[in-house]
Parts: sequence; structure tokens; C-alpha cells
Amino acid sequence: MTIALETRNVVKTYKVDSGTIYAVNDVSLQVKAGEFVALVGPSGSGKTTMLAMLAALLRPSDGDILIDGHSLNKMSEGDRARFRREKIGFTFQANNLVPYLTAQENVELMLRFNNKLDRAGRDRARELLARLGLGERLHNLPSQLSGGQQQRVAIAR
Repeated sequence: MTIALETRNVVKTYKVDSGTIYAVNDVSLQVKAGEFVALVGPSGSGKTTMLAMLAALLRPSDGDILIDGHSLNKMSEGDRARFRREKIGFTFQANNLVPYLTAQENVELMLRFNNKLDRAGRDRARELLARLGLGERLHNLPSQLSGGQQQRVAIAR
């Protein structure tokens, strides 16, 4: 199976008056396509920092991160932004749904931003929502959905 995500000796440090804080220290891992992985640890152990680096939101202080063989470290900020927009999906604890868009329109949002919203994109949005049990809620606003339904819309997006 293909390696979808790889980290090589990833380190993230922060300088403070008293010295250096290691938020992430020497993390190496490989995740195969289709594999599910959980980052677990106590508060302050670097989980959020690691996720931010894996999502190309933060650069590591040292080491390398590869997604589908592409080194995030070698990308310019513009290339990283484009890569995030086209290749990385985010599901936030707060659903961040646009309140005046329907469930389907919220799922279609990134396609619209990338000028790629066509019939196939609309069909895909409907299909994803149906697979998540929201086929009857396509035209509902977030305020008309339960918290769990809103989370599933965010996952489909």
C-alpha cells in the first residue's frame, strides 16, 4: 500500500526567555493510504502542533513532512497554501459552516473558491451528504441541523 503521509525526525521548537521549548521532538512516522491514525497524549504534549504541521499550517523547526511524496518543507508559502486548498481537508472542533448556506452549498464551497464547481461537483456533494445520512437535508441551513448533522456536513466538506 502507498505511503500517504510520512514524517522524518520532525521537531518544532519555540524560543522563550528561559530557553527552548520542544513542542514536538523527533517524530517519525509513516501512514499508508486508507489507514486511520489517532494522535493521543496529555494536554501540552504537542498533538495540536503536530496536526498543524501535518496540515502545512506550521513549518517544523527541523525534519521533513511528505504528503503523497511531496515535501512540505520545500514548498513556498504560496505553494503550501495551494496544496492545503487542493489536497488537505480540515474538520474543526467548531464546524465553521457558513450560516446562510445550505448543507449542500457548504460542501460545495471549496469547489466554488477554486472555480471548479460544475455538475460533477454538485453531484459529488449530494453523494457525500447522502453517504453520511444527510440526503434529506441538502437544502437545510446549519441552524436547521443538529450538532451531529452539522459535524457530518463539515466532514463532507
